[in-house]
Amino acid sequence: MPLTPEFNDRRRRILVRGTGVISLADVVTLITSARADIEHRMWPMLVDATGATTDMTESDVDRLATLVRTAVEAQGMRGLVAISATDDTLYARMLSYETKCAANGINVIRIFRRAVDADRWLDIVGAARNYR
Repeated sequence: MPLTPEFNDRRRRILVRGTGVISLADVVTLITSARADIEHRMWPMLVDATGATTDMTESDVDRLATLVRTAVEAQGMRGLVAISATDDTLYARMLSYETKCAANGINVIRIFRRAVDADRWLDIVGAARNYR
């Protein structure tokens, strides 16, 4: 499976390793299953797709953004998502995904070139959200 989630109870984070060619079906499966359990819905998610590629089209990205919007409307907002991708095509598709989700008012998704930067963003933004 190109996107494999692991639940880190100690850090209260979902870690997803992306490998091979990531397809629309792979991302849909991740979106609809990784946070299906209410306990994990607000956990931050780090998707490390370093070295992975994609066959997704811009139309596929539109479908993903619509799926996320529908899920948020039905179940409420979910936790932060940081995605790292080194492949130019995958990076471009995920940047488009981030932009389209933000246009729908979903501002919890960010794309990075390096996994360390994605992880750091989750730490900083997650801590800031908890500070009141």
